[in-house]
Amino acid sequence: MSSTARDWESLELPAPIPEIVVKPDRMQIFMFSAATWNRHRIHYDKDAALDEGLPDVVVQRSLIGNFLARLLTQWLGDTGDIYELSWRVLASVVPGLSLRCTGQVLTIETVEGARYADCEVYMADEAGNSVATGRARLRLH
Repeated sequence: MSSTARDWESLELPAPIPEIVVKPDRMQIFMFSAATWNRHRIHYDKDAALDEGLPDVVVQRSLIGNFLARLLTQWLGDTGDIYELSWRVLASVVPGLSLRCTGQVLTIETVEGARYADCEVYMADEAGNSVATGRARLRLH
């Protein structure tokens, strides 16, 4: 339903946001560090990660946020935009794990002629453990 008009008024709340699954690998984690100038070695050097007590290199907090943004933009298509997004990472994630991103629309309101949806977003690993939680405010078209 990403590029078709939605009838926001008839949306039954809370409304689920369809899940997406992402599976970051070592190359994606490395390239994201390169693109964002993140030189922290725990994102590309397994020995450095082990020295800090981690089991392997770890996914960047900002890449986790990027996955949550992808959840929202894929669902919205051209029916809205992300106005605000915040998240909190609850657990480290290593490469190769499937991560389930999902959420729900909690409220829809009109403010000064613009329509907004407030959402909760979540990420869990393949075992169902919480990885991240967040809030989003979407500007609806």
